[in-house]
Amino acid sequence: MGKNESKAPLIENDIREALRILEQIRCPGLTQGFADIKLTAEWLLEFLPLVAYKEGQSVVWVALLGGTGTGKSTIFNALCRLPLSATGIERPMTSGAIGYAHKDTNITQGFPFFFLNAVSVNLEDIKHSLAGNNDEFLIILHNINQYKQLVIVDTPDLDSLEPENRRTAEKFSSLADAVVFVTSQEKYADDAPYQLLKREVEYKKPCFLLVNKTSKDLTRDEIAATLQLKEIPDNIMEIGLLPYVIGETEKVISNCESFNSLREFILSHIQLQQGMSLLPQRRNFNREKALDAIGNIVRLIMEEQKASDNWEKSLAALAENAASDLISLEEKRFASQSREYIKNKIQMLFQRYDLLAKPRKVIREIILLPLKMLGIIDPKNEKSREEILARMKEKGPVAPLRETIESLSREVLRDLSPAGEETPLYRALREKGVRFTGEELEERLSRENQKLLTWLEETFSKLSRDITGVKKWGIYTTSILWGILILVLETVVGGGFTVLDALLGSALAPFVTKGATELFASHEIRKTAQELARLHKEGLLSIVEEQRARYWQCLARLTPPKETVEILTALEERLNQ
Repeated sequence: MGKNESKAPLIENDIREALRILEQIRCPGLTQGFADIKLTAEWLLEFLPLVAYKEGQSVVWVALLGGTGTGKSTIFNALCRLPLSATGIERPMTSGAIGYAHKDTNITQGFPFFFLNAVSVNLEDIKHSLAGNNDEFLIILHNINQYKQLVIVDTPDLDSLEPENRRTAEKFSSLADAVVFVTSQEKYADDAPYQLLKREVEYKKPCFLLVNKTSKDLTRDEIAATLQLKEIPDNIMEIGLLPYVIGETEKVISNCESFNSLREFILSHIQLQQGMSLLPQRRNFNREKALDAIGNIVRLIMEEQKASDNWEKSLAALAENAASDLISLEEKRFASQSREYIKNKIQMLFQRYDLLAKPRKVIREIILLPLKMLGIIDPKNEKSREEILARMKEKGPVAPLRETIESLSREVLRDLSPAGEETPLYRALREKGVRFTGEELEERLSRENQKLLTWLEETFSKLSRDITGVKKWGIYTTSILWGILILVLETVVGGGFTVLDALLGSALAPFVTKGATELFASHEIRKTAQELARLHKEGLLSIVEEQRARYWQCLARLTPPKETVEILTALEERLNQ
């Protein structure tokens, strides 16, 4: 397809998904171009509806632009040949955009500027000149066939003190297929109008510069030199001069050569522009602008996504090292004295049991008393459960866990945080609730201990039932069994989970005979001990994992979803069709 050939018109459905994704655009700020993602998204959110709107219309838009008091409304009225837009010595006179369009046009449907309410009024209903409202686009409908394919817009001042007025003027400049910059001798070099003029010329948009209220000695060459117009191609820039007029301004201006040149400029662009229709040219140009922006934002998003993947891998490595450090700290807390303590404790338990010399009931009572004195108690007693948890807390202090989490957090903020404080990820990583507090760690460790004890109680209940079902008890009772398991639990939370199996085997060995009950109980105790060690280690590491997940979530909620690139790429393909 050639550059100036017509393409299938873009419609609202073509851009709906892209607009949805652009409204939700976000990025963590891991690359240098992150700021351009949001800026480009905001620009596309306004530009894409304009592109679709323009391709659904078959009229040429001409916007009159300029600064305060330059006479835009006077020129507008002269073009319409009616005093439609208010003029006068009070400035500014035009508060909102006023359009002049044929009745057969339907320019209000799908109007792309959401901040303006497009309102139509019939020409015959106009009783006086209009100033417009800054939240409204007032369209005057006529039936002049010569202007059937034309919409002329009188815009608010580009140098207005009201930001809404400046925004309206700039948006209609973007909507226009051709622009008329109206200025005056004292204001033609003002910066705000000049910058917009320069932009539209760079966009290859047909422009007409009309200098109003000029003295007899001002020449076109002088204006061109002041505005550095020598670099602008002659075929897209014309300069018209209008004299200073007192009295019937519009009538006098209508007879000026420069004004007639302006009318010819406008009417010629309704028909043909250098042998080519103007509308396809502008549509293709708009598509090229949209494609450039979409291509740029896709590239930037993909860079952010790649950086996010690398960031996530680095975070996982830091968390893995932190978990390893925590296990090392826990192991160091289990000293050789702890090993002797466990062996002696188990020996004391068995020595207090007189090997079936007395009836079991008496033996049970004899065993329970010293076990209670030693703090090894019936798990059904709620108060005793609290005491066990208290001892577990003492055996497994929060300090190693706190040290690990603090070290991980320091490394994340040092190695993974973006340098710029204005980046979203920098702020997110430092939000309240991301990093574990000391109180949270204590509460989490307490919950893990309660989970261990609950699991042990359930396991013990089943195990004691199984032993009871064996005809010969041997040396085991439920009280001795519970006492051993509590010792195992305290050993686990005390950091002995890596040496527990070997330690328990040597501690139980002297008391295990070949009897079925002893062998069964010894096997179940060691199996229970191994599972306790696994669960405790898993619980500790789950806290490190949760801290990693909190930091990862900071990134995840800022990273553009994968569908972003797919949807924008699909729109690229549609624009190229």
